[in-house]
Amino acid sequence: MKICLQWVYEQGVGCIVKSYNKNRMKENLDIFDWRLNSVDLKKISEIPQETLRPSAYDFIHDKGPYKSLEELWDGEI
Repeated sequence: MKICLQWVYEQGVGCIVKSYNKNRMKENLDIFDWRLNSVDLKKISEIPQETLRPSAYDFIHDKGPYKSLEELWDGEI
């Protein structure tokens, strides 16, 4: 999570992190004390884009609240 949070911060994107654990909150603030190096950035850039965003199918499961695309999609764009 630390690498992901750092990458988001370095991209200039706002991120809301939810944690009630004091140690975890302190760790989340550590993103201001370091930067990803060129090797890490290169590795991240090589991740296929389709793996970075969820698909509607990621939210469908037999045991979940949405069991089909029809249940997930409310008909609006």
